[in-house]
Order: sequence, then structure tokens, then C-alpha cells
Amino acid sequence: MSLMKSIITASQHASRPGFIKNLPAHCVCFYPRSDTLLVTFDHVGSLTIKQGLLPWAFGLAEKLGWSHLGNMTKQNDWFRHKSMFATYRTMRKEGFFESFDDVVFLGASMGGYAACAFSVVSPGARVVAFSPQSTLRRDLVPFETRFHNGRKLGDWTGPWVDSAHTVEKASNVKLFYDPHFTGDAAHAARYKGGHIEHYPAPYLGHKVPTGLKAIGQFEPIVLAAVQDDLTQAKYRTLLRDRRREPLHALRVLKRAQKRGHNDLVKRVIANGTIPYEPDYIARMARRLSIS
Repeated sequence: MSLMKSIITASQHASRPGFIKNLPAHCVCFYPRSDTLLVTFDHVGSLTIKQGLLPWAFGLAEKLGWSHLGNMTKQNDWFRHKSMFATYRTMRKEGFFESFDDVVFLGASMGGYAACAFSVVSPGARVVAFSPQSTLRRDLVPFETRFHNGRKLGDWTGPWVDSAHTVEKASNVKLFYDPHFTGDAAHAARYKGGHIEHYPAPYLGHKVPTGLKAIGQFEPIVLAAVQDDLTQAKYRTLLRDRRREPLHALRVLKRAQKRGHNDLVKRVIANGTIPYEPDYIARMARRLSIS
């Protein structure tokens, strides 16, 4: 199914007529339901998901009964296209965002960057971002060596380049990231201010939503976050289940091995719960004489 057919099909889910803006590199889709607006942005993997029928988090907005402004991508340019800038400026000028009682921006990775960056059009909005890049402009983040296509395809000379600054107008920003994942942690450190809340997700890697889904905790966490009902204590309780996720155990193992914590490596391998990378596990077991 083509992107436009998918979007038209999705529009049938809205309780009232909305709009679809088919831009050169993106589609902006509005599904009105209530006086609370959820603004979401696709992530890099959205282009490769075969079903790709709906904007990211469409089901979440539907479950909450919230209006939804879903931004879909035709290329992974971090939503850095002049037509996106113009569209959001126009909506701001026309008072689109001011017509809602509450506005929440949500995204992951590329979409996390966009959620932070575009929140500038709605001062006082709340932002929930998973593993966001603060920017891809090389002089601002020389440590960032990933996402070459994003740098190449995106216009990093236009407005709202540095999302670490654009979120200064947000009322609250919740950042979820793996503090041991160097690039993501470096980006997270660039977001500063009393309205910034950090929610570390150790050993879940860059794809924090995927890791949380694996332990059945993504929906409870994101629902609480977008409704501004997530405390650090509640989050830690929900996150404890990550310890039974095999990929989490594999990441712990690799970090322990890199740091020379052989006793921890032995305990993790002896637990026998990692179905991934059997050759690597076998090499470590032989090196440490684990039967």
C-alpha cells in the first residue's frame, strides 16, 4: 500500500474530519478527537516497516481519545525540510496549537529530535522523547558519528536546528535514554534546565522503546509520561522488569567483559538465559573456563 493510500485509510479512524498535508518529503496528518493534542513524528525504522499504515503512535492517541497530529516521513531527513518549517510556522500563525488545552510532542530517535525541535511552535507544551539527537549539525555535536544520511538529506541551516535550545519554551521535557550508550547520553547531557527530567534506561541500547516493549512496559511508561503521571519512583518500579530481558543480559555481559569484571561475566553466562550471539558466549565461557 502506498503512503498516501495508507494515510487516507488512517483518516477514516478520526471521529471528525481532519486534514492531510502531503509535503515533498513528509505528510502531516491531523485526526481531531479532543481538546488535547498529541504530536508525533516517525522514527528511522518507519520507512522499513512493511505495514506502515499509520503515523507513529496512532494507536496511543486513539486509546487516549486525544487529537493526533501525526508526522510521517518519506525520507529520513530528521524532518529538516523547508516545507515542514513553513507548514509549522503557518499552523502556529493561524493559532492551530493554541486551540488545544494541552499539547504533547512525542517521538523516538529521529522523531525524538523532531518532537523537541518542533515543540518551539507551541510554547508551554510538554515533550516526551526517547533517545533523541539534540541536533546533527556537526559543529554543535562533533561527537556524533552516526546518521550520515540524516546529515546529508536534512537542511541543517534552517530554523530550530538545535533542539536542546528549542525545548527551552516547553513546560516539561521527559528524556528516556540508555546512559551507557555513549552517543545518546552525550545528546541527553545537552538538554539543560529545571524543566528537563531524565529517565535512564540502562542497557536497553539506542532503541529504548523496543527494549521496553520486550518486557511489556513501553505502553505503561509512555501512557504515564504523556499524561504527566510518571514519577521517578514509578518509572524505576516499571523498569525493574528489564532484568529478565535477554538482550539486557547480553548488554550487561559485554559491558562487564569490556571492563574486566570477570565475576559478573561468569554469573551472567552461568544463568544461561541469553539466546543471542552463541559464538560470543561460547568464547567468553572458554576464556573463563565456565562449563
